Amino acid sequence: MRYFFKNNNISILLFILVLSISYLSFYNYKTQNNLLLKQMGNNAKHIASSISASIKHFEDIKSTVSLQKLVRDLSFGLEIFDFRFIKYDGIIKNSMFKEEIGKISNSKSFQEILQGEKKLKTFFFEKRDFVKVMAIYYPIYRNKDLVGIIDLSVDIVEYNDMLDNNKFILEQRKIDILNLLKSIESSIVNNLSVIEETDTDSFLNAHINFTTNIEQILLVDNNTNKIINSSNKGLVATTYEMNNSSLGLFTIDKKLIYKTVVQNNTNNTKLVLLINAFEYAKNEHKLLQTAITTSAIALLFAFFIAMGVYNSAMRQSRSEKERLEYLVKERTLEIELLSKIDALTGLWNRGYLEEMLEMEFKRAHRYNHDISIMIIDLDFFKKINDTYGHLGGDEVLRIVSNRIIECVRDTDFVGRYGGEEIVVILPETAITGCQNIANKILQSISAKPIKFESDLIDVTASIGISKLKKGHKNQKALFYEADLALYRAKREGRNRVILFDETVEA
Repeated sequence: MRYFFKNNNISILLFILVLSISYLSFYNYKTQNNLLLKQMGNNAKHIASSISASIKHFEDIKSTVSLQKLVRDLSFGLEIFDFRFIKYDGIIKNSMFKEEIGKISNSKSFQEILQGEKKLKTFFFEKRDFVKVMAIYYPIYRNKDLVGIIDLSVDIVEYNDMLDNNKFILEQRKIDILNLLKSIESSIVNNLSVIEETDTDSFLNAHINFTTNIEQILLVDNNTNKIINSSNKGLVATTYEMNNSSLGLFTIDKKLIYKTVVQNNTNNTKLVLLINAFEYAKNEHKLLQTAITTSAIALLFAFFIAMGVYNSAMRQSRSEKERLEYLVKERTLEIELLSKIDALTGLWNRGYLEEMLEMEFKRAHRYNHDISIMIIDLDFFKKINDTYGHLGGDEVLRIVSNRIIECVRDTDFVGRYGGEEIVVILPETAITGCQNIANKILQSISAKPIKFESDLIDVTASIGISKLKKGHKNQKALFYEADLALYRAKREGRNRVILFDETVEA
């Protein structure tokens, strides 16, 4: 044995060296592979979180076109007892009561409509759930085709006794109901395709079509493992086999797939994401080739090759991570911007306006710069609402906001403070410049009547302005003085600009 080792010393050493290099190469290969797999898992979780947020955002958007929300927003103060949208074949497509959706309406009055015993657009009285209501079936047409019927009833219990003695109240209720139905008719037609056709499965499928590496998206019920939604509609309602590992590589139809499972934020579901792992598998193959090559050469050279592969893999992983972080940051900025915008006018909302006023006040106070603000209040806005309805008032606010924006600079801040009150912050602006802009705004608002449907609405405004003074301790004092000037403008006859001074304070 000693002779054998003595005569074969070099061979043994070479064999030991080969084993050592092979072991180190294999160890290096496994390490790199685990790092890639871990990075892939992190990237997959980022993608899954982004998709989960997209699904929630999609459901939020879809919910904003629901008929019950539309009725609630435009109810004109009516005590609506029930509301449903029924296809002409009797299937309830939307209802205040979710359990009714998808079922067939078997009410006696609706059957009378189908049989011609009752006429559409005709009011009638009946008891529903032992409550006396005034009801109407209202047809909805799209391109002259009847697409459905609105079943609307109003609770009349509270003023039932008054109806017998005062027919005017009854007629007024009917007018209010018809106004409500006319208000929502166009919205129903415009949103009907979204309500009837768009679903989560189609949304997920569209997400797949616009991405290159996502193969399949599933929403699976936590309790039953039933597939609720899928980018492949054929899988809906089938059982998804969940294994113990939440992530790992496996093969489907000879394609390398990476699976990740995360808890969805809503509806007690799991989000299962199947990602094409071809690029990661290609990198893994490169690592294996490197390990085999380095086994045939010196240990030092093998070490440097392994480090080069490692650095290359990490750079690719960092690049992918940075890309995902950029996408997440971009979406976050979009959401933050939406939270600062007034939905009706497109101006900054009150919260962001107050934040900017505080910041600009501190900057001007610190560097002894000018800052002016103006508060704009539309004259007799309540009368506009009472005459033309809230839709007319909303249209006036939108048009006036656009006219104000056209009169100010890009560096100024314009926001809706509340109701018909709009505030303009003018940094680096002396009071003379503020007065010029205020007069320009005043002329722009009143120069041309605002058209709403077939009516022309004359609009004027009162404006109170103030500037930064040494005695001001905070932005509230500046705002308070502009508010006092606004009230002075109202008292002196409206449609004017008033600058705060000692007489206003007195």
